[in-house]
Amino acid sequence: MLVFVVLSLFTGFIAYTPNPVNVVDHVGYLTDNEIQQLQARIDKIKDRYKLDVVIVITDNTNGKSSMKYADDYYDYNDYGVDDKDSGLLMLINMQDREVWISTHARAIDIYTDSRISGMVNGITSYLSNGYYYDACNAFIDDVIKYAKYSDTSYGGKVSRMLKSWPVYVIPLVISIVSTLVITGNSKGEVTTSTRTYEEAGSFTLTQNTDMYLRETTTRTKIQSQPPSGGGGGHSTTHKSSSGRTHGGGGGKF
Repeated sequence: MLVFVVLSLFTGFIAYTPNPVNVVDHVGYLTDNEIQQLQARIDKIKDRYKLDVVIVITDNTNGKSSMKYADDYYDYNDYGVDDKDSGLLMLINMQDREVWISTHARAIDIYTDSRISGMVNGITSYLSNGYYYDACNAFIDDVIKYAKYSDTSYGGKVSRMLKSWPVYVIPLVISIVSTLVITGNSKGEVTTSTRTYEEAGSFTLTQNTDMYLRETTTRTKIQSQPPSGGGGGHSTTHKSSSGRTHGGGGGKF
């Protein structure tokens, strides 16, 4: 227990320094002011939800597919927060007129296939009309929406509690102090017995009878329900060139 507490305290103070540049526009569709505004929104997401969010606009993927380019860009440019490098990247590929969202680590669980499909549908409507800044904002809106749902769900709350070192330290201290106080007061002697809380002569068994009445069996079919929270489901994953596991999806515009 002592080793576990020490490790919890140690890991709680580890600092991760991901790439601070989260909006990369190689084509020049975004103004400097728009890039700054998008970066400010992403910084808040990183701080609040512990997810890195990257936006890349390019017209040259070096012969790679959108999926491979997005995965590699995320892996080889020091993106990701927490000890698993969690986060996601949206690639706007002007060469093939395609958008691709790549997820990694904790983001894979949050941004499932069905959710990414909905995000892509909303983004492509803006991209088809040349509204690149609006497309980026729509992407960030969806990132926040699903991260917020995951964060406020019962599972999200429990997960955060389990990663918080006070959850382990405070009960440990209370239990140690309580044990020392009780032991000191009793001086090591056993002060209770089976008769401690029973009044003498208060219980007398006069008769013992087994009576069988009936047996009833009820069967209820449990219907399978889809996950709540705006389209949950599963995430299809694959390995990138770096050997990391990624989820994701995309579409043409």
